[in-house]
Amino acid sequence: MLYHCDDGLRYAAFDLDGTVLDAGGATSAAVVSGVARLRDLGLLPIIVTGRSRPGFLRLAKIDPLLVLFYADVLLEDGDIVLDRVSGGCRTAASLPSFAVDHVVRNCADVVGSCGDGRLVASNRRAAAAYALAYRVSRRDIDVAALAGPTSRLVVFGDAPPDVPGTQRRSLNAFGATVVTAAGRGKAAGLADLLAERFGEQDLARVVAFGDGDNDADLLAASRVGIAVPGCSSAAGAAARICLDRPLGAYLETVDLRELVRTGAHQTE
Repeated sequence: MLYHCDDGLRYAAFDLDGTVLDAGGATSAAVVSGVARLRDLGLLPIIVTGRSRPGFLRLAKIDPLLVLFYADVLLEDGDIVLDRVSGGCRTAASLPSFAVDHVVRNCADVVGSCGDGRLVASNRRAAAAYALAYRVSRRDIDVAALAGPTSRLVVFGDAPPDVPGTQRRSLNAFGATVVTAAGRGKAAGLADLLAERFGEQDLARVVAFGDGDNDADLLAASRVGIAVPGCSSAAGAAARICLDRPLGAYLETVDLRELVRTGAHQTE
Protein backbone atom coordinates (compact mmCIF):
# COMPACT_ATOMS: atom_id res chain seq x y z
CA MET A 1 0.00 0.00 0.00
CA LEU A 2 1.34 3.42 -0.97
CA TYR A 3 0.83 6.39 1.34
CA HIS A 4 0.80 10.01 0.20
CA CYS A 5 2.42 13.08 1.76
CA ASP A 6 0.48 16.23 0.95
CA ASP A 7 3.60 18.42 0.86
CA GLY A 8 6.05 15.90 -0.53
CA LEU A 9 6.76 13.66 -3.46
CA ARG A 10 4.44 10.89 -4.61
CA TYR A 11 5.94 9.58 -7.85
CA ALA A 12 9.41 8.56 -9.04
CA ALA A 13 9.81 8.60 -12.84
CA PHE A 14 12.70 6.60 -14.27
CA ASP A 15 14.23 6.49 -17.71
CA LEU A 16 15.58 3.05 -18.60
CA ASP A 17 18.59 3.04 -20.95
CA GLY A 18 21.58 4.82 -19.46
CA THR A 19 19.73 5.46 -16.20
CA VAL A 20 18.62 2.20 -14.55
CA LEU A 21 20.09 0.02 -17.32
CA ASP A 22 23.71 -0.12 -18.44
CA ALA A 23 24.93 -0.42 -22.04
CA GLY A 24 24.28 -4.16 -21.94
CA GLY A 25 20.68 -3.74 -20.81
CA ALA A 26 21.38 -4.95 -17.26
CA THR A 27 20.73 -3.29 -13.93
CA SER A 28 22.41 -3.55 -10.53
CA ALA A 29 21.27 -4.93 -7.20
CA ALA A 30 21.77 -1.45 -5.74
CA VAL A 31 19.29 0.07 -8.21
CA VAL A 32 16.73 -2.65 -7.44
CA SER A 33 17.05 -2.10 -3.70
CA GLY A 34 16.97 1.67 -4.17
CA VAL A 35 13.71 1.58 -6.12
CA ALA A 36 12.31 -0.77 -3.46
CA ARG A 37 13.29 1.79 -0.79
CA LEU A 38 11.40 4.49 -2.66
CA ARG A 39 8.31 2.27 -2.73
CA ASP A 40 8.64 1.60 0.99
CA LEU A 41 8.62 5.35 1.57
CA GLY A 42 5.38 5.75 -0.37
CA LEU A 43 6.54 6.75 -3.85
CA LEU A 44 5.07 5.10 -6.91
CA PRO A 45 7.87 4.27 -9.41
CA ILE A 46 6.90 4.78 -13.07
CA ILE A 47 8.89 3.89 -16.18
CA VAL A 48 9.12 6.61 -18.84
CA THR A 49 11.26 5.36 -21.72
CA GLY A 50 11.97 5.99 -25.37
CA ARG A 51 11.79 2.26 -26.09
CA SER A 52 9.14 0.81 -28.38
CA ARG A 53 6.87 -2.03 -27.26
CA PRO A 54 9.08 -4.73 -28.85
CA GLY A 55 12.18 -3.14 -27.34
CA PHE A 56 10.63 -3.07 -23.89
CA LEU A 57 9.30 -6.62 -24.01
CA ARG A 58 12.83 -7.91 -24.59
CA LEU A 59 13.77 -6.87 -21.04
CA ALA A 60 12.56 -10.03 -19.30
CA LYS A 61 15.94 -10.51 -17.63
CA ILE A 62 15.35 -7.47 -15.40
CA ASP A 63 11.99 -8.71 -14.08
CA PRO A 64 13.09 -8.26 -10.43
CA LEU A 65 13.28 -4.54 -11.17
CA LEU A 66 10.23 -4.22 -13.42
CA VAL A 67 7.84 -5.70 -10.86
CA LEU A 68 8.57 -2.73 -8.58
CA PHE A 69 7.06 -0.30 -11.09
CA TYR A 70 3.52 0.81 -11.80
CA ALA A 71 1.73 -1.46 -14.27
CA ASP A 72 1.30 1.33 -16.86
CA VAL A 73 4.61 1.85 -18.67
CA LEU A 74 5.14 4.97 -20.79
CA LEU A 75 6.85 3.97 -24.03
CA GLU A 76 8.18 6.06 -26.92
CA ASP A 77 8.70 9.07 -24.66
CA GLY A 78 5.15 8.88 -23.33
CA ASP A 79 3.20 8.55 -26.58
CA ILE A 80 2.27 4.88 -26.02
CA VAL A 81 1.02 3.38 -22.77
CA LEU A 82 1.68 -0.33 -22.19
CA ASP A 83 -0.15 -2.32 -19.53
CA ARG A 84 2.73 -4.45 -18.29
CA VAL A 85 0.33 -7.05 -16.86
CA SER A 86 -1.98 -7.61 -19.83
CA GLY A 87 0.50 -6.61 -22.55
CA GLY A 88 -2.07 -4.32 -24.15
CA CYS A 89 -1.12 -0.95 -25.63
CA ARG A 90 -2.94 2.30 -26.28
CA THR A 91 -1.89 5.48 -27.99
CA ALA A 92 -1.56 8.52 -25.74
CA ALA A 93 -0.76 10.89 -28.62
CA SER A 94 -0.93 10.44 -32.38
CA LEU A 95 0.48 12.26 -35.36
CA PRO A 96 -2.10 13.97 -37.56
CA SER A 97 -3.08 11.53 -40.31
CA PHE A 98 -2.25 14.07 -43.02
CA ALA A 99 1.26 14.39 -41.55
CA VAL A 100 1.78 10.63 -41.68
CA ASP A 101 0.58 10.52 -45.28
CA HIS A 102 2.79 13.44 -46.27
CA VAL A 103 5.96 12.01 -44.72
CA VAL A 104 5.39 8.50 -46.09
CA ARG A 105 4.67 9.91 -49.56
CA ASN A 106 7.84 12.02 -49.60
CA CYS A 107 10.33 9.72 -47.86
CA ALA A 108 11.46 6.28 -48.94
CA ASP A 109 12.64 4.66 -45.71
CA VAL A 110 10.14 5.12 -42.88
CA VAL A 111 9.18 3.10 -39.81
CA GLY A 112 5.99 3.99 -37.95
CA SER A 113 4.76 3.04 -34.48
CA CYS A 114 1.12 2.01 -34.49
CA GLY A 115 -1.34 2.50 -31.65
CA ASP A 116 -1.21 -1.15 -30.63
CA GLY A 117 2.57 -1.00 -30.29
CA ARG A 118 3.40 -2.64 -33.63
CA LEU A 119 6.27 -1.36 -35.76
CA VAL A 120 5.56 -1.03 -39.48
CA ALA A 121 8.22 -0.25 -42.09
CA SER A 122 7.82 1.07 -45.62
CA ASN A 123 10.39 -1.44 -46.89
CA ARG A 124 12.93 -4.02 -45.76
CA ARG A 125 15.80 -1.53 -45.84
CA ALA A 126 13.99 0.73 -43.36
CA ALA A 127 13.15 -2.24 -41.15
CA ALA A 128 16.78 -3.34 -41.04
CA ALA A 129 17.99 0.19 -40.24
CA TYR A 130 15.45 0.53 -37.43
CA ALA A 131 16.37 -2.85 -35.94
CA LEU A 132 20.02 -1.78 -35.83
CA ALA A 133 19.33 1.69 -34.43
CA TYR A 134 16.93 0.58 -31.70
CA ARG A 135 18.39 -2.86 -31.00
CA VAL A 136 15.22 -4.83 -31.67
CA SER A 137 14.74 -7.98 -33.69
CA ARG A 138 14.06 -7.55 -37.38
CA ARG A 139 11.19 -10.02 -36.84
CA ASP A 140 9.47 -7.42 -34.65
CA ILE A 141 8.98 -5.07 -37.62
CA ASP A 142 6.32 -5.65 -40.27
CA VAL A 143 6.75 -4.40 -43.83
CA ALA A 144 3.34 -3.04 -44.76
CA ALA A 145 1.34 0.13 -45.31
CA LEU A 146 0.76 2.27 -42.22
CA ALA A 147 -2.86 2.33 -41.11
CA GLY A 148 -4.63 3.76 -38.09
CA PRO A 149 -3.18 5.90 -35.27
CA THR A 150 0.58 6.44 -35.54
CA SER A 151 2.50 7.81 -32.58
CA ARG A 152 5.82 8.44 -34.29
CA LEU A 153 7.72 8.09 -37.54
CA VAL A 154 11.42 7.34 -37.83
CA VAL A 155 12.79 8.47 -41.19
CA PHE A 156 16.18 7.25 -42.44
CA GLY A 157 18.13 9.25 -44.99
CA ASP A 158 17.10 12.76 -46.02
CA ALA A 159 15.15 14.67 -43.40
CA PRO A 160 11.38 14.65 -43.92
CA PRO A 161 9.53 17.81 -44.91
CA ASP A 162 8.23 20.13 -42.20
CA VAL A 163 4.57 19.38 -41.49
CA PRO A 164 2.27 21.47 -39.26
CA GLY A 165 1.36 19.79 -36.01
CA THR A 166 4.62 17.85 -35.77
CA GLN A 167 8.04 18.19 -34.17
CA ARG A 168 11.30 16.43 -34.89
CA ARG A 169 14.63 15.47 -33.41
CA SER A 170 17.70 13.93 -34.99
CA LEU A 171 18.97 10.44 -34.26
CA ASN A 172 22.45 11.51 -35.24
CA ALA A 173 24.31 8.22 -34.92
CA PHE A 174 22.05 6.63 -37.53
CA GLY A 175 21.28 9.54 -39.83
CA ALA A 176 17.61 9.39 -38.89
CA THR A 177 14.88 11.84 -37.91
CA VAL A 178 12.18 11.09 -35.35
CA VAL A 179 8.85 12.81 -36.04
CA THR A 180 6.20 13.08 -33.31
CA ALA A 181 3.16 15.21 -32.57
CA ALA A 182 3.95 18.80 -31.61
CA GLY A 183 4.28 19.51 -27.91
CA ARG A 184 4.98 15.93 -26.95
CA GLY A 185 7.76 14.48 -24.82
CA LYS A 186 8.26 12.60 -21.59
CA ALA A 187 6.95 15.45 -19.43
CA ALA A 188 3.71 15.68 -21.41
CA GLY A 189 3.27 11.90 -21.42
CA LEU A 190 3.75 11.58 -17.68
CA ALA A 191 1.53 14.57 -16.95
CA ASP A 192 -1.26 12.98 -19.01
CA LEU A 193 -0.94 9.68 -17.17
CA LEU A 194 -0.91 11.25 -13.71
CA ALA A 195 -3.91 13.41 -14.56
CA GLU A 196 -5.87 10.46 -15.92
CA ARG A 197 -5.01 7.93 -13.20
CA PHE A 198 -4.51 10.07 -10.11
CA GLY A 199 -6.01 13.49 -10.78
CA GLU A 200 -2.69 15.32 -10.59
CA GLN A 201 -2.51 18.77 -12.15
CA ASP A 202 1.21 18.81 -12.95
CA LEU A 203 4.53 17.17 -12.07
CA ALA A 204 4.96 18.98 -8.75
CA ARG A 205 5.02 15.68 -6.83
CA VAL A 206 7.50 13.93 -9.13
CA VAL A 207 11.18 13.13 -8.74
CA ALA A 208 12.59 12.13 -12.12
CA PHE A 209 15.80 10.34 -13.11
CA GLY A 210 17.30 10.46 -16.60
CA ASP A 211 20.39 10.82 -18.74
CA GLY A 212 19.52 11.76 -22.33
CA ASP A 213 18.35 14.67 -24.43
CA ASN A 214 14.86 13.15 -24.48
CA ASP A 215 14.83 13.24 -20.65
CA ALA A 216 15.56 16.96 -20.41
CA ASP A 217 11.95 18.15 -20.53
CA LEU A 218 10.95 15.67 -17.82
CA LEU A 219 13.86 16.61 -15.56
CA ALA A 220 13.06 20.31 -15.95
CA ALA A 221 9.30 19.96 -15.37
CA SER A 222 9.50 17.67 -12.32
CA ARG A 223 9.80 18.97 -8.77
CA VAL A 224 13.21 17.31 -8.52
CA GLY A 225 15.08 16.32 -11.68
CA ILE A 226 18.14 14.13 -11.20
CA ALA A 227 20.65 13.45 -13.99
CA VAL A 228 22.88 10.39 -13.67
CA PRO A 229 26.62 10.25 -14.46
CA GLY A 230 27.42 10.36 -18.16
CA CYS A 231 24.29 12.36 -18.94
CA SER A 232 23.97 14.55 -22.01
CA SER A 233 24.58 18.28 -21.71
CA ALA A 234 20.86 18.94 -22.19
CA ALA A 235 19.89 16.57 -19.38
CA GLY A 236 22.54 18.01 -17.08
CA ALA A 237 21.39 21.57 -17.72
CA ALA A 238 17.75 20.66 -17.04
CA ALA A 239 18.36 18.75 -13.79
CA ARG A 240 18.43 20.14 -10.26
CA ILE A 241 20.89 17.45 -9.24
CA CYS A 242 23.72 15.98 -11.34
CA LEU A 243 25.02 12.84 -9.66
CA ASP A 244 28.74 12.16 -9.38
CA ARG A 245 28.17 8.51 -8.40
CA PRO A 246 26.09 5.66 -9.82
CA LEU A 247 22.34 5.82 -9.39
CA GLY A 248 22.30 2.74 -7.19
CA ALA A 249 24.89 4.20 -4.82
CA TYR A 250 22.88 7.43 -4.60
CA LEU A 251 19.61 5.63 -3.82
CA GLU A 252 21.34 3.52 -1.18
CA THR A 253 22.88 6.45 0.69
CA VAL A 254 20.78 9.59 0.19
CA ASP A 255 18.30 10.61 2.91
CA LEU A 256 15.27 9.48 0.94
CA ARG A 257 12.88 10.27 3.80
CA GLU A 258 13.77 13.94 3.56
CA LEU A 259 13.63 13.82 -0.23
CA VAL A 260 10.16 12.27 -0.14
CA ARG A 261 8.84 14.52 2.62
CA THR A 262 9.84 17.89 1.21
CA GLY A 263 11.50 17.42 -2.17
CA ALA A 264 14.66 18.85 -0.63
CA HIS A 265 18.02 17.59 -1.81
CA GLN A 266 21.67 17.68 -1.06
CA THR A 267 24.19 18.90 -3.60
CA GLU A 268 25.79 15.93 -5.34
